[in-house]
Amino acid sequence: MLEVLQMFKGVHCSKQLDNIRKDYCEIYFGEFAENRSCSITDNIVTTEDYQMSLVFSTLKINWTSPVFHRWNIYKICNETDYELVKIAVHGIRSGVDMRIGPGVHYLGLLGIRESVGYDIYLPSLLITETDVHYANGPQILTFKYVYDSPLNSMIINNYIRKTMNDTKQIKIHNPNTFEKPTLTVEENVFYGKYNLSGVTFTGLNVEGLTAKTFENLASISRLNFDNAVLKDLSFLRSSTLQESLTYCIMKVASVVDLKNFDKFTNLEAIELNRYKSFKNFTAVICEPYKSYCKFTFGINKVACPFQCSCTYDRDNSRLEIDCRQKDLTSIPSLPVSKKGYSILVFQSNRLAELPYKSLEGYKNIKSLDVSYNQLASLSVSQLPKSLYYLDIRHNNITTLSPQVVEYLHKVNTFNQFGNKWIIYCDEYNLQDFFWNKAKLIRIIASKFDAIMDYMEVGSKGAYLSYFFAENIDHLYLEAHEDDIIGALSSSDIYFDLKIMEALNHVIWLFSGEYDEIILHHLNAPCPYRCSCCFERQTGEFFINCQNLTLDFYPRLPNSMPNNTTLYLDANEISKLTNPDNIIVTGHASIQKLHMSQNLLRELPLHLLPENITYLDVRNNLLRYLDDGVVAFLEYRENITQIELSGNPWECNCRAKTFLSYLRKHEPMEYETVLQRVNITQDKCPADCICCVDTSNSESLTLMIDCSGKKLREVPPLPTPALGQTTLIFERNNLEKWPSCLLPGYSSVTRFYLANNRLSDIDQLPEKLLHLDISNNNFSALDNRVRGFLQKRMNSSQMKLSLFGNPWTCSCKEKDFLVFVKAQVKNIANASAIQCIGTGRSLIEIDETDICPSVLIYYTSLAVSLLIIAVSTNVFICFRQPILIWFYEHEICLSLAARRELDEDKKYDAFLSFTHKDEEFIEEFVDRLENGKHKFRLCFYLRDWLVGESIPDCINQSVKDSRRIIILMTKNFLQSTWGRLEFRLALHATSKDRCKRLIVVLYPDVENFDDLDSELRTYMVLNTYLERNNPNFWNKLIYSMPHDLHSKRRRSDAETKV
Repeated sequence: MLEVLQMFKGVHCSKQLDNIRKDYCEIYFGEFAENRSCSITDNIVTTEDYQMSLVFSTLKINWTSPVFHRWNIYKICNETDYELVKIAVHGIRSGVDMRIGPGVHYLGLLGIRESVGYDIYLPSLLITETDVHYANGPQILTFKYVYDSPLNSMIINNYIRKTMNDTKQIKIHNPNTFEKPTLTVEENVFYGKYNLSGVTFTGLNVEGLTAKTFENLASISRLNFDNAVLKDLSFLRSSTLQESLTYCIMKVASVVDLKNFDKFTNLEAIELNRYKSFKNFTAVICEPYKSYCKFTFGINKVACPFQCSCTYDRDNSRLEIDCRQKDLTSIPSLPVSKKGYSILVFQSNRLAELPYKSLEGYKNIKSLDVSYNQLASLSVSQLPKSLYYLDIRHNNITTLSPQVVEYLHKVNTFNQFGNKWIIYCDEYNLQDFFWNKAKLIRIIASKFDAIMDYMEVGSKGAYLSYFFAENIDHLYLEAHEDDIIGALSSSDIYFDLKIMEALNHVIWLFSGEYDEIILHHLNAPCPYRCSCCFERQTGEFFINCQNLTLDFYPRLPNSMPNNTTLYLDANEISKLTNPDNIIVTGHASIQKLHMSQNLLRELPLHLLPENITYLDVRNNLLRYLDDGVVAFLEYRENITQIELSGNPWECNCRAKTFLSYLRKHEPMEYETVLQRVNITQDKCPADCICCVDTSNSESLTLMIDCSGKKLREVPPLPTPALGQTTLIFERNNLEKWPSCLLPGYSSVTRFYLANNRLSDIDQLPEKLLHLDISNNNFSALDNRVRGFLQKRMNSSQMKLSLFGNPWTCSCKEKDFLVFVKAQVKNIANASAIQCIGTGRSLIEIDETDICPSVLIYYTSLAVSLLIIAVSTNVFICFRQPILIWFYEHEICLSLAARRELDEDKKYDAFLSFTHKDEEFIEEFVDRLENGKHKFRLCFYLRDWLVGESIPDCINQSVKDSRRIIILMTKNFLQSTWGRLEFRLALHATSKDRCKRLIVVLYPDVENFDDLDSELRTYMVLNTYLERNNPNFWNKLIYSMPHDLHSKRRRSDAETKV
């Protein structure tokens, strides 16, 4: 047998046996051929003594012979490195049968290296071996009672002795809870079992245990009496047990006196039902099926502090010392458990300082919770040697020394919320520590699902939840930002960073962050991914968010120090608001704002911090600054420094105020802006601002604004490369008209000279479209100037401003009076042009008012008879002018007025014009609807319904109106709808004689070539009213419908009022 064992040594089993060797019966017959039988079929061997079958590596041996004759089991395989899942032995009928043998015996007979399990079935017992090896025997040996038999004790004792000495555990179990069979353990039953670590007795009445039973069993560490009867505890005097036993279960019927375990120096825990206490008992006392055990006394001879409670968590092998809310001012001496580590919960006390490491039991602490106390500082000399958990929440700690920071790098979990940290800019280690800690994302457990659902809706973080792990206390779930970004492994790191920004924003929305880092100066966390520090020397607070690919302005707390500097350079921020377009509340406290190299497109006034002293917006996408912003910056000119270069500033005159500011503060940047538009190659005059006027979509205009500079002469002007020039020279001290030889003068088309000291005009630019000489010292305009202006007004509808001058109203200047009245539509605020001395409006003065004659008086007397004589002839020859005059002055209305046949019409007149001439409508409404004779007008801007067909509206308007007034302008002739209205009006007039077509011809119409033959023929053969005729309005009013009773009706109306 020894030779067989030596042959197996060193061979590693790697194969399971599936078939019994085919020549098994030949070997069987080879030993004893006489009187023997053997057959093998389908892995079933049948002999005269047993039947052996192999199914799925499970070998079943059934002894069919009731009497043992000899050992006639042979090797079932050719090789030696096979193993079986289980060997089961059946058919043994007696407790004294020789065939009751340990598993190694059968392994040797069968030639098998090892078996996971070995079962031998006896009438009263089931013996099970686990992990059986041919050389070492089983690791675990189990006896299970089938029924109580007087032989059971003998069988168990003998079998234990036969078992090889390498067995680790022996379990004797009675599953019948109604009776407890007596098991007598022989004194030397465990002899030689030096590797035995545990013995279990379950449901038995155990007798025979003595101190010698466990003699020399130095490896035994666990002893289990479960639901057992144990009357004699003398075996506990065993010195071997007292030194080796670490865990004992004494669930016995009687009360256990713990003093019996006084000398068990290594006993860590005892589990029992009933016990008698012992003062200095150092092992923990556990109740069955409960994880937390009672702790009374430490191995350092320190009892659980009087004010605290001590429990031992046997699942995690840790002693929990709970001293929370005891109003303690110091940490007392602490006990030390035999096994595991200690955690101290000292929450909500009045602790002002941590103890030194010399405090008994303190250095053994692995988890320390001193939250909600009065600590003001931390020191390495006052921290346990190797903490894995430290909670200092809600204390008064403001900073950490470099040594403490280094210590905390080794602490797995560090909770600090509720302390307000002061981080100085020269404390790089502290900055790095909190920077890295901020990357640890902790989400409150109760809000985690809502946050993840919100992220999934945005399709930005569908898999983020998989990166988070729940902490041991189930308070929060955490993940490291770098780990998430690394795991995403996206080819676009920018996209990953955007996901993390979105996650941070959602956590903020749900107030879901656990253990926020609160800064003293902000009373809030540092903005996401930014670093914050306080400068000792200057007292400035810095928030550094440079180069972080931020899309939006960072969240800032409501209140910040007024000396805060915010660095946002090299990001992608497009506006000074958060993602929801809400103004960041703390933004108003910023004193210095660095925002160069971003994507800013606007800088509104309401978003500028009112106390800002430095603003850097270089290299953004700004095109202009609002006038309000410019006014704010000019107001703080000596306080606020601003950097503006590198933006695509527009040279648009809408931003003229800003361009003026830019030229004053950054002249080189202004020159760059002007060159970029390429409208002129010349430099802008020193006291002026040049910009591009885009109000006219047809052509660009170079605007030169020199207003309000107290200049005495017009400087040389830049010549535009294309387009026209507008010169604004208002509010200066100009007395002499500029020379026509002045550079750039000939390109001026709009000339604004209001509020100067001019009294004479030299030569005007040839292409002039607008001239403003209001509020100067002009008394008259000579014939040359009037002729030029008349020509320009007729050809280009030039606009003129003349009010505010001391105009002379004399008969000598009657031509000027005629000029003003004739061009009133082209003169701005004509009614404000007043005569010097009288203050009368010039357009209200008739020629007779300023040119009276004595000859008229005598002539009227001399020719009075002649007038009477020839009155009939005069009336006949000048019938229409006389009737018009009568009608205007409401004299002889019965003679002047005409009887109308269409008085039932809705409107007195339909105004027909093109949309480009809308500016003319105001004077018609004012004269015809609001004048002495009040008429009802119809025109499309006011009276047409939206959505109606235009031709239908035209027809209906013509049908409902007693007159049709056509405003015949150049634009009207070119308008399709205008010609249509003309044709419909013409046809209506030809059908209904009561309707009269009134054509008002404007000066810009030179011919009727644009009209078709029918309309052109009408214009040639019929009369019309010229808009430039001085008596235009009188003629037009007389052409309108007459009401013989109008005077009477007005008198009646006035009486009623």
